[in-house]
Amino acid sequence: MQLAPLMKDIRDSFKAKGLEFVSIVESKNPDKSVLTYKDGSGKTLTKEVPIRIDNLEEALAEIEVIDPDGLASFLLG
Repeated sequence: MQLAPLMKDIRDSFKAKGLEFVSIVESKNPDKSVLTYKDGSGKTLTKEVPIRIDNLEEALAEIEVIDPDGLASFLLG
């Protein structure tokens, strides 16, 4: 799986939303991942998202990205 281009798109999307993407890693729950990002003040936040890390590329490919912050909005719910 080639995640590098997808990670760049996610970083750009978070930036368009005024946030900074830090990482997305496997969760203890096998059906979820943990998203880490920074808000506009620099505070680090985490959120469990209902996408397995190994399904990330496929899950995000299914959404239509119209707004520059579309991927970030999708991941943040």
